[in-house]
Amino acid sequence: MIPWPIALLSVFYGVIATSSASVIWQIAMGETHRALIWQVMWFGLSAGATCGLALLKPWGRRLAIWTSILLMVVMLSIAGLLTLVAREPLLGLVMTLGASLHVLVMRYLGRPSVKAYFAEQIVN
Repeated sequence: MIPWPIALLSVFYGVIATSSASVIWQIAMGETHRALIWQVMWFGLSAGATCGLALLKPWGRRLAIWTSILLMVVMLSIAGLLTLVAREPLLGLVMTLGASLHVLVMRYLGRPSVKAYFAEQIVN
């Protein structure tokens, strides 16, 4: 059985994967003009993290940590741009607080008890 915090993280990464897939579809249909590489990267990372966490695989935990690191860097970059260029300090603060969610995810997935739980699933 999957513990509920890991299940919620799987749902969180699943939402990111679905959002990225939606934008990839819009790009393929010509409805929007964005860089495809970023959307494919987010889709691959978050879909892999979703499947890996749900299957309780150690590579899924590592992939979720890397995805959180990249999402945190992007969110902090957007927060800096909003604060400095767009002169929207409140939105920058909101984005910074959103980035702190990824720090919590990384701390949770790095806990020895969680690491042990994923390592235990290899044996079973």
